[in-house]
Amino acid sequence: MAFTTRIIRFPDFVQVHVAGPTSIKDFVDLISTVGQETVYWSDRKVLVDLREVEGVLSTTEQIFLGELVAQNLTHIERMASIVPAEQVTHNSERAAQQLGTRLRVFDNEADAVAWISPAAATTTASPTN
Repeated sequence: MAFTTRIIRFPDFVQVHVAGPTSIKDFVDLISTVGQETVYWSDRKVLVDLREVEGVLSTTEQIFLGELVAQNLTHIERMASIVPAEQVTHNSERAAQQLGTRLRVFDNEADAVAWISPAAATTTASPTN
């Protein structure tokens, strides 16, 4: 079963909510979709909420995805992902950062929003669509 995604655009960033069982194929497809959507809408800051994804990826898969983000989302200025606290490993973050991508992993939404868009964190964010 593929991920279900919901994209919400705020004035300062786009947020992607993801749910469903973990699958490396679905993560690869998600990166492709995020790439297409953000290029089309000229988004430069992305927050991906993965807290409703069931299961965990291996360390190797996490590193692979960090590298894939860095290679395929070069137009993104900042990208944050939110995962459950017990799943924070920073493997994908380190892999992406080594290739020059500003990706950070958080375990709560407030910290992620504050990093992705400091202006959005000080005001009440409301979607633009």
